[in-house]
Amino acid sequence: MYRPTARAAAASWLAGTAAALVVQGVFPQRFAASTAWDYNEGWQREIAIWNLGTLVAGGVIVAGHDDPVRAQLRGLAVLSALFSANHAAAAVRTNKPGNWAWAVINAGGVITSVAGLAKSTR
Repeated sequence: MYRPTARAAAASWLAGTAAALVVQGVFPQRFAASTAWDYNEGWQREIAIWNLGTLVAGGVIVAGHDDPVRAQLRGLAVLSALFSANHAAAAVRTNKPGNWAWAVINAGGVITSVAGLAKSTR
């Protein structure tokens, strides 16, 4: 069974956030065309900023002790679950490939996070 450490699961989640930052910050119109929400310059910029802030905060926490990492990972699992549900609802409504893809990608974040939290800290 896949059981990464909490630190490895958090680092994996942050790698996905870095990819989202690039997509939203560099290719926002191309990304938006593949989703149900269309392009909105302010929305794409806010998401890129949120991703950058998450990377900075998460990077500091991942570099520290296990307890803060596990605490952060709980929050990341909730974010992934909500992002996945949001994209899945849009995908069902519109059948847009970007929404399907990000619903699955975020579900992977939930699986990785829960697996990391389930691993013993001993």
